[in-house]
Amino acid sequence: MQNSTLDSSFVNRLKQILASRYGKGLQIRQLMDLAELGTSEDAFTRGRDLHIPIRVNGSILGTAVVPSADDLNAEKRQGVTQLVRMVLEPAMYKWYLDQKEANLVELNRAQLNLDNVRLFGEEPLPSIDDILNDNLEVLNESPETELISHLIHLEGRSENTNKKVALQLHELTGRWAFVPFNDIKGQLHSAQDIAKMGAMTIFVENVENLNPAEQELLMDYIAEERSTDEPLLITSSLKNLDELGKSTLNSNLVDELSVNCFEVDRAPLTTQGLKEVLELFFMKDSPIDA
Repeated sequence: MQNSTLDSSFVNRLKQILASRYGKGLQIRQLMDLAELGTSEDAFTRGRDLHIPIRVNGSILGTAVVPSADDLNAEKRQGVTQLVRMVLEPAMYKWYLDQKEANLVELNRAQLNLDNVRLFGEEPLPSIDDILNDNLEVLNESPETELISHLIHLEGRSENTNKKVALQLHELTGRWAFVPFNDIKGQLHSAQDIAKMGAMTIFVENVENLNPAEQELLMDYIAEERSTDEPLLITSSLKNLDELGKSTLNSNLVDELSVNCFEVDRAPLTTQGLKEVLELFFMKDSPIDA
């Protein structure tokens, strides 16, 4: 059977961030002894190493190990744990689903009796470190599809729909991670801190709630032209631009939001229709002739 290949670019980016921010490495592998976890999802220490279980929907998909982490204080350990889980949980779960779907396709082609077949996921996961070592492709490739801007604003009456569109934009550009701004803002103190996060998507939900320092941080980042291997900022709000202009947002930031503002409620409801509209509005190499 042919298995889907784990997209290793996100792991490489995560390792770079851990190395630059905390001076630590990262190993990713299956969790050999589940008994020590029980129902707990807490990270734990074994010797000098920090072990971070990766659990999604009640299933253990593996564990991330940060070697020699005993010199980190509690705040830094928490920061490492949050960052690792934020990146690995969605990425590993997607890989797991892709593996299972690929196996089902192969089984259906072979016309096997599924009653007697054990599907992927019922056995322990293979070592992800082994898979990464077998993957010789370049890990630092930039997104294949280039955006017209590194700041896109979504205006819509539903938070769920706004996030759906943000995720669609994220998928279209092939970025390595989708991260809520609120989860990482405590680690960002300058535009350079944002740039170092690499080709990821940072989702700023309810942009009108940003405090003055956070607004200044985002404006500093978008003040310079950015490359394709630096973060995309996607902001959203339930308020329209006129309402944002009357809020506590800096008028210069509101002006920036208005440049590439997408009215979500006018977008097509189908996935394909939404994809085509987003390509038309925001992609430099759009296949659609505008």
